[in-house]
Amino acid sequence: MAGGKGLRFGGKIRKQYLQLRGKPILWWSLQAFEKSPSVGSMVLVVPAEDVRRLRVKARAWGFRKLAAIVPGGVTRADSVREGLTVVPEGCRYVAVHDAVRPLVVPAIIEQVIAAARRSGAALAACPSKDTVKLANGDGHIHSTPDREKVWLAQTPQVFHRKLLERAHQKGKNASVTDDAMLVERLGAKVRLVEAPADNLKITRPIDLELAKIILSRGGPCGRPEPF
Repeated sequence: MAGGKGLRFGGKIRKQYLQLRGKPILWWSLQAFEKSPSVGSMVLVVPAEDVRRLRVKARAWGFRKLAAIVPGGVTRADSVREGLTVVPEGCRYVAVHDAVRPLVVPAIIEQVIAAARRSGAALAACPSKDTVKLANGDGHIHSTPDREKVWLAQTPQVFHRKLLERAHQKGKNASVTDDAMLVERLGAKVRLVEAPADNLKITRPIDLELAKIILSRGGPCGRPEPF
C-alpha cells in the first residue's frame, strides 16, 4: 500500500518516494516481500497519477514477484479493494503492508503468514512500552487500560483471501485505519504476532531519520542491509 498523499510529512515529494540509503522508501518494503519464500506475487498500489512513472521505475528494480502496479482509491480501504481486484486467482492468503514501513524483514513476514494459515487472520504488532490513556472528547482522560493488554498494530496483516474480501465488502463505508478492524467487525479472531518496534512507519521526518540510524547500525533486527 503506497497510495497515500504523504500530507503529514510535508514537502513536495510523497514520503513513499523519499530516499532511504539510496533507494525510495517503498523499495525497501518490496525487497523484503521479494525475499520472502511464502510470497508468490506482489501488487503495488500508488496514487493514480504516479502509476505510469512507477511502472517505468519498477522495471529497473527487477522484482520478479511484482505482478501489477495499480491506482489507489480515495481512502486506504478503497486502495486495498483496488489491489484485491488484481491479486492472482490462485492466492488463498493476502498480506497487506504499508509501503512506508521499510524496515520489515522476511522473518516477520513469514511468521505472520504462518499464523494466518493457522487462524485465518494475523498481524504484526508490538507490545506497548508506554502507559496508554483513553481520552474523552474534551481532552481529559477517560480511562487507562492495562498496559499488558495494549499492543501497537503494525503491518503486514495477513488474511484468508475470502475473509478479507468479505470484510471489505461489508465495510465499504466504514471509517477504519487498518484491515484488521474490518475483519474484527465480522466477529473473526485476529492473531497477534510480536514484531520489533523497529518495524516503524515513516509518518514524520524524525521517523525517516530513525530508519537511517537503524540501517547504519546493521539493519532491522540486527540483520545486514542488502548492499
